[in-house]
Amino acid sequence: MRFLTLLTILTLLISNALHAQSTPPKDSTGHKVQADKLFLAGKYQQAKELYEKAKQVPGNENDDYLIMQLENCDKCLGYWRSIQELSKDAEATKVTMAVYEKILDINPKDSTVQATLMTNYWTLAKQRYQQLDFQRAGELFRKVSGYPQSPYTAEARVLADSSDIYAKSLTEGFIAPDVEVPATYASGLKGISNVIANNMKYPDKAAKEKISGKVWLGFIINEKGKVIPESVRVIKGIGGGCDEEAMRLIKLMNNWTPAIKWGKPVRFQNTFGITFSLGKE
Repeated sequence: MRFLTLLTILTLLISNALHAQSTPPKDSTGHKVQADKLFLAGKYQQAKELYEKAKQVPGNENDDYLIMQLENCDKCLGYWRSIQELSKDAEATKVTMAVYEKILDINPKDSTVQATLMTNYWTLAKQRYQQLDFQRAGELFRKVSGYPQSPYTAEARVLADSSDIYAKSLTEGFIAPDVEVPATYASGLKGISNVIANNMKYPDKAAKEKISGKVWLGFIINEKGKVIPESVRVIKGIGGGCDEEAMRLIKLMNNWTPAIKWGKPVRFQNTFGITFSLGKE
């Protein structure tokens, strides 16, 4: 009799244990919360398992959120498998980075993917910069500076701005800073002096009012060694018509050797002073 009683109790305990294992939990909130945390951390396999458990709770079979998150987990896991395959091919870097971006489209807070992309973009941006592909370099530097907690943010912003300036210098004719070789007049200062001596017309007003001195001008020499007329301006004038005459003379100086930057002709900002002297009376 005692044996039968013990057997009955043991059977009930086993039955209850099996029932507990096979019966889904009544509340899926805990699974959802934990799964969301794992998903945001980029742990998609673990997140998927918890989403599946939450979906087993009666009434959750058609839960739109759980269905969506399970699909997102599958997509991200698929992308990671693709990345693992692509990593075997050294030439597939561009495609690999595009796959990483797809993961971020689904989960923008995936810190692992963010860190990987940030490092890769930083390396690629510096390569583009050294190759003088400034437009692409600027785009990549801006990407790097946009990642949260990026250690390269400050430097990337500076390099992005520099890339923009250099890109415009090459494509839109902006003035390149820090040229390797400045623009020079083809026949040197003697040639400039000849242009001035052969073409200067001392303004009547300046002569009458005995105005003399030096007019300082700024102007831009383009990639072909020509002065851009609309760029000529007076930095410091003396009046009496001398400023206008000095500007006219500068516009006649179109025999410059252009400045060189990155081995290419670029626009160059120049300054020059023209002296007006009445001579000895």
